[in-house]
Amino acid sequence: MAKEHVPSNIVVAPKISDYLPEAIQKTVIDVGLKHPATIYPIAVGASCGFVGWLFGLPILYLAALAGILFGPGWAISQIFFFHEKIGNKYIRQLNARQKAYEHSVRELLEKRLEECHTVRGAEDHVAQGVMQFKSIQEKLANIRELLELKLRSEELTFGRFLGAAEQVSLGVLDNLKDIVSILKSAGSIDTDHIHDRLERLGRHGQQTNDDISQAESLKERLQLHEAQLRKVNNLLTKNEEAMTEMGNISAAVAGWQTDGRFADTDFESAIVRLQELAEQAHEYN
Repeated sequence: MAKEHVPSNIVVAPKISDYLPEAIQKTVIDVGLKHPATIYPIAVGASCGFVGWLFGLPILYLAALAGILFGPGWAISQIFFFHEKIGNKYIRQLNARQKAYEHSVRELLEKRLEECHTVRGAEDHVAQGVMQFKSIQEKLANIRELLELKLRSEELTFGRFLGAAEQVSLGVLDNLKDIVSILKSAGSIDTDHIHDRLERLGRHGQQTNDDISQAESLKERLQLHEAQLRKVNNLLTKNEEAMTEMGNISAAVAGWQTDGRFADTDFESAIVRLQELAEQAHEYN
């Protein structure tokens, strides 16, 4: 499949796996272990211990012990007591990257989709793509509004849920971007000229080998055009399925109580389902 060239200045969107609990946990551990307050006291403590041993200065052993204890202590406190804070910061950074990527893709699509109206035989596909482009933004905004009613925006679950919903949105937009590329390829095939030429060749009473070869080449281009439109229809169908499921998830979230009587597992299962949707949106590719 022909791919739309992505300029180098466009930010790369996060992966679905970046939002998984194990990715968040890994980030929290990395932050705790690699923080200057972890590394420097250990380094200074080790240096003091070495100098104390080298020059016979027992007083430096106390500084060494303090540094060696403080560094790991800081790491443990970050990992076990500030997990939520570090995880929230990580998710906010992912969501910011995602939002920047989505903005760049939307700017690209808004103009390119309209240009595809000229592709013969793809008028209905383009109209459906334009509707999906508008609809997915509305569905994402609706999920965000629902989340703001159910959760505090600083909660880790809020950021993970919104990130998963945005991944589905990006999946739909990326499919639309692929559709633009496919339609531009299909648009280079002049089906009217091909049909006209085949009709003229068919009028020949006795076809030469060149006529037969030319007719076969023309038919092959028609088949390619039809195959491209089938690819477009496949991607549009995947988008419709994803948006329908997003609507179902929104309806489920709307039905949850705002007084804390819903279970955390409700949110977790919804997040997992959104992540599955995002993956399924790209299965075709």
